[in-house]
Amino acid sequence: MTSATAAQRYADLTRDHQERARLADPAPRPPADQLLDPATGTIAIGRYADGTVALARLWNTDGAAHCQIAAETGAGSSTLIDHLLAAEHASDLTRSWAARGYGIRDGLTERTATTRGETLDLLRDAASLMHERLADPHDASGPYVPTPERPLISITLGHGSYSAAGSSQAARLVIEIATAGRPAGLALRVEGKGSLPCSIPLPQTVDHAQVIVLGSRSMPGRGLTVENRTVSGGPTFRTWAPTEQ
Repeated sequence: MTSATAAQRYADLTRDHQERARLADPAPRPPADQLLDPATGTIAIGRYADGTVALARLWNTDGAAHCQIAAETGAGSSTLIDHLLAAEHASDLTRSWAARGYGIRDGLTERTATTRGETLDLLRDAASLMHERLADPHDASGPYVPTPERPLISITLGHGSYSAAGSSQAARLVIEIATAGRPAGLALRVEGKGSLPCSIPLPQTVDHAQVIVLGSRSMPGRGLTVENRTVSGGPTFRTWAPTEQ
């Protein structure tokens, strides 16, 4: 190893150590009604080591934006989802539906499914709403903007909810919503345990989907956001501190 290579490696290790130190303690979460920015369609989900805010996209001018969350057990996905649902609950532009057997605080969602039958019913109703909105010319004119009268519907599919539904019907409905739901204002948020791909992979054609990868239980809440499905090294963020249940 040359002296220049050794110096570069030492500098890289030093930067990593400094970043870890800055991310060691999570910052307190701002009030829920300050997390969602209606001008950009994004939700603040934490901070990078340099103090800038990490963002999860909920919509853009093309419509609702889908998201995948990949996390090991204990890595902080439940806390992250709690932040996202709290932000949506505080806004009159969004409504939250969730199929997840655990970790959803009472009052944060408009609809929660915990059983196989409830999960299938939730997906069927979401698909029906999607087709109803797509048939309305009002939703086809101009850039997408959610309104209190036609709020964005976020659908969180927690780890296990897909296998709990356990049928080709659920898979078909997920794919249908993923490929056609954006202009109708239906956003899928899929949680998967382990590394990518998640247990409920969104169709590869949904190349706009944002991916949030959380680290390990040794440093819960630390992760990175990925665009265009390319997982690579990059700045990591730390989610806000968990709120009292």
